[in-house]
Amino acid sequence: MPGSNSLQITRGEAAALLHTLSPYRYVRSIGFRPYEWQEAVLRSPHKRKVVNGARQAGKSTIVSAKPCHIAKHFPASVSLIVAATEQQAFYDMEKVKDFIAHDPGYPEIRRDSDRLVTLANGSWIMVVPATEKAARGPSAPRLILLDEASRIEDIVYRSGIIPMLTDNPDCELISISTPNGKEGFFFESFGNPKWERYEVRSPWDVVDLEFRLEPAGPEAGYRKQRAAQGILGYYSPRHMNREEQEFNLGEMGPMMYRQEYGVEFVEPGDQVFGYDDIERMMNAGAAAMDLDAIGEAEPLTV
Repeated sequence: MPGSNSLQITRGEAAALLHTLSPYRYVRSIGFRPYEWQEAVLRSPHKRKVVNGARQAGKSTIVSAKPCHIAKHFPASVSLIVAATEQQAFYDMEKVKDFIAHDPGYPEIRRDSDRLVTLANGSWIMVVPATEKAARGPSAPRLILLDEASRIEDIVYRSGIIPMLTDNPDCELISISTPNGKEGFFFESFGNPKWERYEVRSPWDVVDLEFRLEPAGPEAGYRKQRAAQGILGYYSPRHMNREEQEFNLGEMGPMMYRQEYGVEFVEPGDQVFGYDDIERMMNAGAAAMDLDAIGEAEPLTV
């Protein structure tokens, strides 16, 4: 009957529109069940997102799902993934292709290489290693995703990536990584409230730099504390096994564990004093210093 056909078409169009507007609904429609933090990232309309996430927390789902959603639902769009290394670029493209394979209704692939997938609807998905020259390639991308951003040099970000945002209001920029010290654009972005900031960490804390762990506390309290700082905090569902995490701690050492799983911006291992230690010493020294005594001090004997 005409009325029944019309209703069926309307429902199909509504579903297509829902999937276009919501990457979360799209990935659910092809069988993926995102974690809560992944759902939050996929649902968010914010154009600037930074995800400080633990190793193996599920960051690759975002790296593959976001460009695949945009390429399908926004014809003639360009999605750019910038990977920290050549090897990471290869892995990222493999993840993209694996994601596409899960969608039987995906547009036909017209070109397929290690760096570029082009679709019948005119969309491109590009994956490039993090060099300034490579990152300068595409014009007006709709998505720029920086994978393992803390390992990408600042010059690539400031000279290669930022200019692509000029007069490009629809472009979404996602910076996703584990930490790598208290410097660089990834560290700065995570401290900048202009970004929508996510933290996905292990639910365990290292005890007094010893080789053992203790629960980091109830997740509700942790989330409330981070929310007060403008950060969306989550415990990673993939890091709940205490025995497994204590083995990792023993193999990696406290500082590396705090960085890779606790997502702390720790200092380089060869630095005698940490950033916070130096700042405290300088502040304490300035407060206690008697400037009038400087000229009266005896010279050092060398």
